[in-house]
Amino acid sequence: MRTSKKIITVNVENISAYCSIGIHDEEKKMGQELLIDASFEADLSRAVESDNVKDTLNYVDVYKGIQKIAKSKSYSLIETLADEIVETFLKHPQILKAKIKIKKPHVPFPDFHGDVSVEIER
Repeated sequence: MRTSKKIITVNVENISAYCSIGIHDEEKKMGQELLIDASFEADLSRAVESDNVKDTLNYVDVYKGIQKIAKSKSYSLIETLADEIVETFLKHPQILKAKIKIKKPHVPFPDFHGDVSVEIER
């Protein structure tokens, strides 16, 4: 018998995704590696009670879903990719809140040192 919702944060971090992304044709052609962190607040009451992977937000499914979106098409902006990932995962019935951070560790610009990232939370 359920007594209350069990809201759990599920984090899957440093997902390496190689995709066609950038504002220049050469960037898109060559592709780039991005590192993606995903954080979801989800009602996992059923999973906690059943102790069954079928009732939870499966980490492997999160990984595969992010890979699929990243490879689905060419993007100009990491902001657009982050938005598509958030919107896709918010369709999952257990997910109440989603946060995606995308890091672009290799900016293809001479003498640019450092990482760039965007973060979207809904």
